[in-house]
Order: sequence, then structure tokens, then C-alpha cells
Amino acid sequence: MTAMGTYKPTLLLVEDDDQEAFLFEKMLREESGAAVIDRAVEGQQTLDLVRANPDYDCIVLDLKLAGEDGVWVLEQLSRTPEVSHIPVIVFSGDAERLQQACSQYANVVSSVRKPETLEQYRSALTIVMAILHAALDVA
Repeated sequence: MTAMGTYKPTLLLVEDDDQEAFLFEKMLREESGAAVIDRAVEGQQTLDLVRANPDYDCIVLDLKLAGEDGVWVLEQLSRTPEVSHIPVIVFSGDAERLQQACSQYANVVSSVRKPETLEQYRSALTIVMAILHAALDVA
């Protein structure tokens, strides 16, 4: 694989709160530079985007969404072989839901309690960047 400097990693951010999505995207762009960040705000839109682009390097998934929630999305991803390999980082303010997602779905590679402060967002982005680097075979 190529290094992150020559390859634009693609990330799907699934977040229905505009303010949180804006902050997360802004901080991620500052950290990763050239990353391509797509956004979905609900479950079915997430599946449509992933099926159209099964080469996402990572999905950052809020578990609490209007309509089909993040657990529904995880279930659908796990049932779709062409996208079940995409690593997912789940976010939630609910520790029990995070535990459930991590224990039931093999593609969940990390969970992060929903960030409430800038420092927590920075910590969450450290996890996202580590996964992107691992997906691209970058040390």
C-alpha cells in the first residue's frame, strides 16, 4: 500500500448532530490533511454510501441516530460480505451500547465514549488516525 502522504484515505462519518459533525470533521482534517471525509446522518443513507463505495478505510459511527440506529447499521454491514471488512469505530454516550457493539460485531475495532470536550475529541481522533494508518499499512 501507499503511504498516507500519497494516498487520500476515505472515512465515512455517521453523525446526525451538525455541530458535532462539524467539529469532528474540522479536527480530523487538521490532523490528517488530505483525508476524504463523507458524512451520513442516518442508517439507510450510511448503507447506501457504503454500498456505493465499499473501499472506505474506516467508518466512524454514532450509535444513536434517528430512524435506523447505529446497531442496525452494524447488523446490516455484518450481513453484507463486500463491506463487512471495513473497520468501524463506534461512538456513544451510553457505555452499555458501546459494550454491546464491541462484543457482537467483528468489524468494530474500537469504541469511544461520545466526546464532550475538545480534549476528548482529540483523543478520539488519535484512535481514528491510528486505525487509518493501520488500514494503509503505515507505521
